[in-house]
Amino acid sequence: MSRSVMMVVMMLIVGGALPAYAQKSALPEEKKGGDPAPETKTAGDYLRRGRYEDAIRMSKLALGRDERYVPAMVILAKSYYNLKKFELATSIIDIARSVDPNNGECYNLLGFLSLQRNDQIGATSAFKKATELDGNSPTAWNNLAGQYLTAKNYDSALDAADKATKLAPKFAKAQINLGSAYRGKSQYSEADRAFKEAIKLDPGLSSAYFNLGILYLDAKEMPGIDLVAKLNMAINYLNRYKQAAAPMKDDPVDGYIDEARKSIEREQKRLDRLKKQQERDKAKGAPAAAPPAAQ
Repeated sequence: MSRSVMMVVMMLIVGGALPAYAQKSALPEEKKGGDPAPETKTAGDYLRRGRYEDAIRMSKLALGRDERYVPAMVILAKSYYNLKKFELATSIIDIARSVDPNNGECYNLLGFLSLQRNDQIGATSAFKKATELDGNSPTAWNNLAGQYLTAKNYDSALDAADKATKLAPKFAKAQINLGSAYRGKSQYSEADRAFKEAIKLDPGLSSAYFNLGILYLDAKEMPGIDLVAKLNMAINYLNRYKQAAAPMKDDPVDGYIDEARKSIEREQKRLDRLKKQQERDKAKGAPAAAPPAAQ
């Protein structure tokens, strides 16, 4: 590159009308150089806690020590991504990839940036590249599984989600994708088991209750229970989703609950008609009453 990486990054940061926290943080001359890892670790901690401005500040301090330190660039880009500064995040991640073309985390973030542009093909390609660069990343495999689910490629989704859950057995969201892939393949018992495992791992994970509700609503049959019981289970899980998620105004969950209740009413009417028909058939085929006994 004709100019230093740090200079390019900083020109990107200060080039636009960004808030004060995005301006360049000068590192005292005597502290330049040395190990950028401590500041990067602190930046990562801030990022996980949602303190994006502090993550940006610490990432830039780390880059002040080593302008080519890709882990700090990734955290910097992720922080801007979470602040919805997508163009800036893209520019920084592109610089990071030019420094280290084999960094899987760069491609993970690139996948999400592609989704922001509604570029599904680009997102799938980026997540796939992330798994190729780091086959031991459950996050990359889970992201790829989500893309395959969007495309209704359930076989590939199942393979990717299975890898994610095996790499990280306590990864609740990966269990959701695993269950969704099983549901797409009409393997309802396996889907039920995966969604329930997600709840076991994270009892507050609202999407697990929602997916269970849809599973019991749509599945042609569930082993061991009849149609009415299946639909009542769907209503139960969808109500638990409402309790866990505080649905938005346009959330379709109430429509699904109404659909389940109407299906129960139809099934109960069908069962009532069947019972009456069986009673009529039995009455027609009953033997004549015996004559009274002789006195």
